[in-house]
Amino acid sequence: MSMRMVRIGFELEKIATILAFAAMKTFYFCPLPNLTVLWHRPLFLMALFVTGFSAHGQASAEVATGEAAEEGAIKRPAATDSASRQLIENYLTVVGGKDAFGAIRAVEAVGELNEAGYRKRFRLIETADSKRHLTLTWRLLGREYEERFVFDGVEAWQQVLAPEAEPAKDFGGPAAVHFSHQRWLLQPFVLPARADYVFQYQGNARVGSRAAHLVVGYGKKDERTWFYFDRENFLLLRWGGYGPVGGIQEVLDYRASKFKRSGDILFPEAIELLAEDAPFGRATFERIRINPPLEDLSFLRPVQTSPMLRQRPVAR
Repeated sequence: MSMRMVRIGFELEKIATILAFAAMKTFYFCPLPNLTVLWHRPLFLMALFVTGFSAHGQASAEVATGEAAEEGAIKRPAATDSASRQLIENYLTVVGGKDAFGAIRAVEAVGELNEAGYRKRFRLIETADSKRHLTLTWRLLGREYEERFVFDGVEAWQQVLAPEAEPAKDFGGPAAVHFSHQRWLLQPFVLPARADYVFQYQGNARVGSRAAHLVVGYGKKDERTWFYFDRENFLLLRWGGYGPVGGIQEVLDYRASKFKRSGDILFPEAIELLAEDAPFGRATFERIRINPPLEDLSFLRPVQTSPMLRQRPVAR
């Protein structure tokens, strides 16, 4: 039975599950069941339900192609094929050159994240060795909120910083896998990150009205990311992988809608967030900096320190 048939067969179960989890589950940016996320979870999930329901009836060729790639490529290939290698080389040439892209140690992006009408400010750092550091800030009912998600290259962790600071905790499961390997700006197309990946060409596809080439990348632990390169200009139009929505693994993609240069490199200016080909959010990059100073942050998980009680000496 194909993946598409399985999805159709469990459609009603998926809808029921989304509604059942509406009060306590959300997209991976908001995994903590606190007052803030509960405030907007129903908005996000209902919007996802409405758009997802209509999209399932007319799933586009781009999602079907991505699923075919996922279904047909179970094992990690032994090496990157020549077609994928050439497409990546063409992409690097178009966005600024392999040498310029390879000289990037880190990028910093500042902007706004809009999920189903709920707005948050973000600061994102992605490094050439695959680390990610995302800080979200927002205001609700007169209070300031701040939350952080970090992948240190090996493990992911998260921490609530405001309105009250909490200890850092594990960020695990499929949500952490997606956050750790699905990047917004710095794709693993040059060393050192590229050394952990094998790429396999999957054939022709479409992103909206644009013809594209589809390539699947396999990480060290077989984490898959699919990339859609424009057939005319080789820009990366869409990319993504599987991730959780309402407790169910779904196709979670990012689609570039605009591009602009930062220094000598061409980056997306905005990306749409897609779940099963249905838009549910948008990230807009107001400023992108290459190799910024990062002395004000750390990828290391804060050490939890417990206060020690003073003890009186015991008389003998």
